Amino acid sequence: MKKLKLSVAADEFEMINSDKADNKIAVTLVTLESHNHIVGDIERGVKVYKNGGVAHEEREPNIYWARVPHKHDSKFTTIVFTKDGKDIETHSCDCTSGYGNPPVCRHVVAAVLAIQGGIVESGLMIGLSATARVIVNGNNTAKAVGSGNLDVFATPMMIALMEQAACECLAGRLDKGQTSVGTEINVLHNAASPIGTEITATATIESVLGRKVEFLVAASDKSGEIGKGKHIRVIVDAEKFMKRAETRT
Repeated sequence: MKKLKLSVAADEFEMINSDKADNKIAVTLVTLESHNHIVGDIERGVKVYKNGGVAHEEREPNIYWARVPHKHDSKFTTIVFTKDGKDIETHSCDCTSGYGNPPVCRHVVAAVLAIQGGIVESGLMIGLSATARVIVNGNNTAKAVGSGNLDVFATPMMIALMEQAACECLAGRLDKGQTSVGTEINVLHNAASPIGTEITATATIESVLGRKVEFLVAASDKSGEIGKGKHIRVIVDAEKFMKRAETRT
């Protein structure tokens, strides 16, 4: 059984993470849903926001205070957004003050929507999945790609197929000019597949945290599962990303 974990170097990831168009706060509902949250409070928070009356103020760059209506009273929240404004870094609310790691509540949801001026649309959703397929042949075996000396499906090629499935999952769902780059993958390859076998890889969105999309990935042949794990991709502006990449030459 082979286990492989790959991730980009810290400085490269920081380069990706700093890619932003502006400082506008723009957190999608799927990102809020991806955080630990009180069941049903994403929907309740949308209703609170739509009912109006949320007051907010930016205390420091990307740090906001908000007063959110609650029955005959108000709840007070503080929200710290990430530098790119696409996600919540930390948050607090009167209603979850007793929690060590407070969940996102309806008041935080309503405050986020009021701060950014409404719901930010996204084509992504938790549970969305896609597949990619390939036949094991003389070009994608361990012997052919140099990851071993046997004519069985190569681990690097399994990983590439998983990434292809993840890319298919995002295809047509990103904004114009955007693409995604793989930043981390942690998988097991636990069964060998000989030449002639069809391999199917599946990628399913597990969470969307701002521009970071986390996938559950798996691969199988006709006899069953051959590999599984997790994969992370980051959404970037393609042109800006390539300009930064070219500076490394």
